[in-house]
Formats: sequence, C-alpha cells, structure tokens
Amino acid sequence: MFQTDSPFQMQFFELAPVPMVIINDLGEIIQSNRECQQLFQIMPDEANIDGYLTTATWNEVIRYFQVVSQAVKHEPFTKVVRLTRSKDTYILKVNLLNTVPSNIYIVALTLYYPDDELNEALQERLPMGMARVDTEGRFISVNPAYLAMLGYQDEEIQSLTEFDLTYHSDANSEKPLRENLTLSSGNQYRVDKRYLHKNGHQIWVRTFVSSINCKYTNQQQFLIAVLDIHEEKQLQEAIATSERRFRAIAENVSSVVWISAADPARLFYVNKCYDTIWEEKVEVLYHDPRAFLNKIHPSEREMAESTRFSASTDSWNINYRLLFDDGRVKHIRDSGNCVFDGNGELIYRVGTLTDITAEIDQRDTVVVMAKKLREMVEYDSLTGIKSRHAIMTDIQDAYQEFDKTSDPSVLVYIDADGFKNINDSYGHDVGDKVLKAIAGHLTSNIRDSDVAGRIGGDEFVVLLRHTAKAEIPHILERLKCDIESDGLPEGVNVSISLGAIELSEKVVSAEQWLSEADKTMYQHKRSRKKMRLSRKH
Repeated sequence: MFQTDSPFQMQFFELAPVPMVIINDLGEIIQSNRECQQLFQIMPDEANIDGYLTTATWNEVIRYFQVVSQAVKHEPFTKVVRLTRSKDTYILKVNLLNTVPSNIYIVALTLYYPDDELNEALQERLPMGMARVDTEGRFISVNPAYLAMLGYQDEEIQSLTEFDLTYHSDANSEKPLRENLTLSSGNQYRVDKRYLHKNGHQIWVRTFVSSINCKYTNQQQFLIAVLDIHEEKQLQEAIATSERRFRAIAENVSSVVWISAADPARLFYVNKCYDTIWEEKVEVLYHDPRAFLNKIHPSEREMAESTRFSASTDSWNINYRLLFDDGRVKHIRDSGNCVFDGNGELIYRVGTLTDITAEIDQRDTVVVMAKKLREMVEYDSLTGIKSRHAIMTDIQDAYQEFDKTSDPSVLVYIDADGFKNINDSYGHDVGDKVLKAIAGHLTSNIRDSDVAGRIGGDEFVVLLRHTAKAEIPHILERLKCDIESDGLPEGVNVSISLGAIELSEKVVSAEQWLSEADKTMYQHKRSRKKMRLSRKH
C-alpha cells in the first residue's frame, strides 16, 4: 500500500466522497479509495487502469506533466471524460503526488453535469443528433438520436473520435475548419459531409459545429448538431444524374432541344444541334432568345414569333421555312409543350426544332410518283385515253348511279376494222399509229362529260353520261366518220365498227351492259361486211 508522510492525507484519501485512485507512470493502480472501489468495482488484483481510462487519455496526462513538471507551480490536469466502464461523464482531475523515485499521480473523478442549455439539447425527444466532443474530436456526450443515426451503442462510440466516424476525405477537408474554430474568434461553422455507419455504408449529414467553453474545466469543447440529409443528397444526385443523362441524350439527337422558364425569353438550355441546323453559333440565343427568328422566311416569321412567345400554356406544333443568303431553304418543324409543378404552376417550356427538309422533299417525290403511278393505272400508255381498269370503274359507277337515279347513259363499244391485216402488212409501228388515231378521233367527237377508254388490242369503249335516247344517233354519226391521221402509209384507211346500248332496267350488271354493247358492235360489223360483199356482186 502506498504511504505518505502525512497520515491525515491518507485518511482523507480513503474517506473522500469522490472516486480517487493513485497511479504510477506505467498506468498501474497503486491504491484506490473506498468510493472508487464501490462505484467502479475495482478488484484488488486489478493493477492498471485499462478498462477505466482510455490509453489516449492517460497518454495525454503523461504529456501534460512532462511539459509542466519544471514549473514551480502548475495547475492539475483537468478534462471531461467518459470512462469505459461507465455511461456517465466525469471531470477528470490529475495531480502529481510524488516525483521520487518516479512520478506518482493522484486521480479524482467528479460526476459531470452539463450546462442547462446543453442538458435541454440532449433530451431524448430531440430528433436531431447531438454530440459534445473535445478539441481532439473525442466524445464527451452523445444523445440517442446521434447513436441511432450511426448504429452504435453508447459504450462502443467512446473508443472513437468524431473524425473516425467521418469519411476520410471529408474529415481531411473539415479539420482545417475545426482548427480555425479553435484558434479564431469565430464560434461556429456548417458543413455537409459523410458519416460512416457501423454497418459500413455512408450517410450524408449536415453538421452545425459550435465552439463552447466548459465552465468546470475552462477548456474548449465543440457542440455538434447533426441532421440526416441522406435522402436530400440522394435526390440531388438523382437530379444531377438525370440532368447528365438528359444532356447526353440532348447533345446527340438530330433536333434542336431547348428549355426556357415560364417566360420563353428566359432561355435555360439549347443543345449544339442549333449550330448545324441554323448554321450559326448557339451562343447567340443566350444573348438574344429571339435571334432564331432572323432566318425564318419573312412570310412565316410573324406566325413563328407569335406562337413561340405567346403567353398561352397550350402545346404547339408548327412548320416554317428557313431562308439562307445563298437561296437555300430548310423546312423546320417547331413543336413543344409546357411543364407544370404539383400545384399546376407553369415552370418550364420545352421544345424541339427539327429539320424536316428531307421529309418534305421525300413527300413531294412520293406525291409526284403517286401521280405518275395513278396516271399509269388510269391511262393507257399508248393512246393516252383511259385504261381498261379506269374505264371499267367509270362504267360500274354509271351503272350504280342509274340504279339510284335512273339517269340514262349509253355505252358504245368500238372495234377497228381490218386492224389485223394492217398490223401484219405494215408492222406494229403502223398498227400503233392506227390505235392512236382512233383514240384521238373518239376524244375529239365526244362531249366533256363523256369518257373514252381502251379495253385492249383494237377494242375501245365510249361512255356517254346522262344521254337521252334521242341524242344517240347524232353522237354515233360523228363517231362513224372517216378517221384521218398524218403519218399513215398511203392506202391505209382506218374505219371502225361500233355498237351502242342504252342502260335500262333490263341490264342487271355493268358486265352485262358491256357484253351487250360488244354484241351490238359485232352485229354492226357483220352487217357492214355483208353490204360490202353485196355491192361487189
């Protein structure tokens, strides 16, 4: 047992109302008083302070007395600490009891009571994390919300510093702020950083660090208020990721993409495609959002301006042309819509400007091709009059109209006389000229309301729409006239045989109508042939 020169001192040591212990330089417990043994249950065979004071704290004590040992008078070492075997906070006071033959220390522990305002802040009902640390970042006290946020138990966190719980790069960034707070007259700062949860994942927090002075030890401490902003940071990262993804997409599309505020004159973003389509730098739009109007065709500029800079919140889709100095024209589709927040307030306008010149050119080409194809289907390529398909459609329409209105029409079937002999004797070129001559003759001798078509070979039809029976002889007389055509060989005479049938209720289909006209034509052809034979005899 340790002894001093004064029995009274040892009696006071034993009966002191606070835990006291005598320790040597090696941290070995030489003697503890009754209060210490009862409170901390120090057993007689426990010879050192392991499990009571942290090694870091005891090393701090040793260093302190190494510095002050040469002074004539010095203050005891005082610090607010958390003992590893107790959840309570104590004021640690250490002084040199003897220095010969080696340093002997007497340690006293007094229960620490926080200041009133801190006591209020550390109530369990407070939802934010609160921690009090010393200048080295060691924890003096923490509230339940702080522990729950990081997943630690109270006793587990005492072996760590606040910087141990901070992501290393964030800790390195914050340490200068903490040092400045220690040295300067400033008394607080705010920083967003990442804590390391006990399970290993990171938690984004917003910390408010204030410098305070402990009234018991007169030492600087730091009060840290902690807000969990992990969801906020995740949302910010999601927004940033979404914006990066949007830009990556927008910068690689072939249309101009732009975003403005509710006021279309406040432009937020335009992609680089504007350079390609408008053939000028996109930066001009940030200086003047109306600059794109300058290249729009004068006749369409007002329409484009009134649409794009309207106060309306409707979506839009318009087309206009760009006119360049060299005379080139580009066709543009300008479309967009408005974006509203959850309260229905307009927050953005988003639009695209697409070069549809190729689409317009292709459409025009398709229109021309469709027209040519329609002409190929509707008109006979040799004679220029209606084809079999087209004239049959007209005959069917006339029949259906008669079925509804009883409006009279006449179908004339026509065949070239002796066409085979002409073809065989003079060749197909002459035969083609004969067919063209017949087609020209027919179209020259019918009314505008009538239509002529080629059925095939040397057979033709003429549809006389809305024709009364009394008109038929006059029309047929004109059609029977001799057919003349320049370019035919001498001796080639073109004549035709024809048969006409007026549409009546006896005709039950368009096909029957055509067949009856065909029969009548052949009757006419045979009768003419008999007449020619009788004249010869």
